[in-house]
Amino acid sequence: MSRRVLMVARREVLERVLSRTFIVSTVISLVIIVLIAVLPAVLRDDGPTTYEVGVVGAAGAAGEAGVPADELRGRVDDVLRSLPEESEVDVEVRGFRDADAASDAVTAGDVDAAVLADGSVVVDEELADGLATILQLATVEELPQALEVEALDPPDEEATEREGLVFVGTLLLYIQLIGFGVWVANGIVEEKTSRVVELLLAKLGPRPLLAGKIVGIGALGFVQLVLFVAAGLGAAWASGSVDLPASTLRIAGEVLAWFVLGYALYSCLYAVGGALASRVDELQSTTGPITMVTVASYFAALFAGGDPGGTLARIATFVPPSAPLVLPIRSAAGELALWEAVVSVGLVVLSIVLAVRLAGRAYEGAAMHVRGQMKLREALRRA
Repeated sequence: MSRRVLMVARREVLERVLSRTFIVSTVISLVIIVLIAVLPAVLRDDGPTTYEVGVVGAAGAAGEAGVPADELRGRVDDVLRSLPEESEVDVEVRGFRDADAASDAVTAGDVDAAVLADGSVVVDEELADGLATILQLATVEELPQALEVEALDPPDEEATEREGLVFVGTLLLYIQLIGFGVWVANGIVEEKTSRVVELLLAKLGPRPLLAGKIVGIGALGFVQLVLFVAAGLGAAWASGSVDLPASTLRIAGEVLAWFVLGYALYSCLYAVGGALASRVDELQSTTGPITMVTVASYFAALFAGGDPGGTLARIATFVPPSAPLVLPIRSAAGELALWEAVVSVGLVVLSIVLAVRLAGRAYEGAAMHVRGQMKLREALRRA
């Protein structure tokens, strides 16, 4: 990297990192991220807990043999009375004629668990620890060994935690890509309106000036993203609000890596929009199509999160603007084949090369244009 590019990059970093807007926005974002990370722990409901339990063998009912509901209710009441007063746990018992009816009630969410005739317990996803202890004590006469629990729809806890982590990471990635891409466009127009661009171009030349601007703003965006990720993960770990999966560091690394590639692509496209505008109020027109592509890519990532192995997710993998947002999601879900990742990265890199050339020519042809919005074809012709 040439000395002129580094000099411009250093100027961009110092100018923006010391600005009040950057400092305030960074502090506010950090506060929001930390709050999101710790709120689940703060808002965790530690008040009275009520469980509803079904039991096969209702008193006086014909059907499968089992512990009558009235008898189990009495045993549960005895267990609850033996618990410390601060436990604040209540259990309601309902009788069912057979195992099918009890299982249907569990699936429908009418009861949290059902005790079948053989003493086994049926749950939808998992049996709460508190309820497991109560049922174990209440059925000890019939079931001296550990409870036999059958989950109708067992959850993949690590997958759930991983999906939540990737969702937050993708949101941060989207915000950084669009935010710092707009910064590049704004920076170009601000230099035009202040006429400082004439002096800079005379001393540095158009391409080193543009390259330095993109590198400097991108470095600032990368450092800020690292800060956001570290703050969020640190707050979540310290508060114990979520159990971070074993793949946390890998996911964080992929998000940061895709910021580098995504920013390289989007910043060049936004640079073209900035070069074509001569005033700030023209940016909405010149960068509008790029912003629409960015937003569409984010929505593609959201749909990919719901079905990471689906057709839309696979197509978006090979579309360079959407790849930086979609690939971390598919990778975390285990739905990304190695060849897909290699081809996708290759297409993004190729797109970056083309975008760099396009941005360089457009900026060279339009950097001195300060009277009205310029057409891209005209800017390329002047280069």
